[in-house]
Amino acid sequence: MGEIRVGTCSWSDRSLLSSGWYPPKANDAAKRLRFYANHFDTVEIDSSFYAIPQEPVIYQWVSRTQPDFIFNIKSFGLFTHHAVHTASLPRHIREETQKERIRLTDLPKKHRREIWDTFFERVMVLHRMGRLGYLLFQFPPSFEYSESALDYIKRLADLSRPARAAIEIRHRSWMEKGRKERLLDVLREENLAYVAVDEPRLLWTVPFEWHVTATWASVLRLHGRNGEAWMKKGASVAERFAYRYDSAELGTLAEESRRQVESTERIYVMFNNCFRDYAVKNALEMKELLGIGGSVDSGEQKGLDLDQGF
Repeated sequence: MGEIRVGTCSWSDRSLLSSGWYPPKANDAAKRLRFYANHFDTVEIDSSFYAIPQEPVIYQWVSRTQPDFIFNIKSFGLFTHHAVHTASLPRHIREETQKERIRLTDLPKKHRREIWDTFFERVMVLHRMGRLGYLLFQFPPSFEYSESALDYIKRLADLSRPARAAIEIRHRSWMEKGRKERLLDVLREENLAYVAVDEPRLLWTVPFEWHVTATWASVLRLHGRNGEAWMKKGASVAERFAYRYDSAELGTLAEESRRQVESTERIYVMFNNCFRDYAVKNALEMKELLGIGGSVDSGEQKGLDLDQGF
């Protein structure tokens, strides 16, 4: 039987910082990460979706956490067919376009590879130190099933080695009969982790199915079940993730996690309902249900001797 790691998909988003979960003495980036790492042993880096992290920043992350703390990196949005701000690209590439936002297909192949190499070089900093869990490729709902889409996933698998990668698809077309089996076969062949998702049940969303396709780990990402906000046109990210799981929902997910960990080395249970302190509180509750430490009150100041913790 493998291990279960529980964490959140950010530790520094604005909504969390304003929630009061961090104590007053955790008043800068270093202290907040140390406080977070006192309660969890893994986190997902969300900022890497918007811009490639600088190497000194990565070393700072590592220096502020315990030796067995694991970072998971969300892919730069360009590589999952999202539009990214041109300002996040190298200057010489920015100067070649007048667009405010840009997609991968807008760039010549030489620039695509240059940006990938820069991004992957930063990912490998964590990998070489034994601090990288998974590299997440979360595709948009517009990324529908096709043979060319499968080929693209295979290409990402090749480019990502020796790092371990996880694939999150977000359109129901991938789950249709025949197509699901084709996707899962490709993931198994490439040793890519299928990301199980818990999210609102809408016409286009992917149903909750947990498939173990990689030998090294399996990933569960919990987006909340705020269906009304997901259907609201123009809803903000904060609105969509404003959902706190109740005890019964967490209990069911905990039982499923126990079942799945019997067939893989490790499971990551990552809460992405990042609205105020919902994700961290749910993650602490999940740890308690799984019997891996952390009470529902351990996010309070009394959970850490601040003078010793920083």
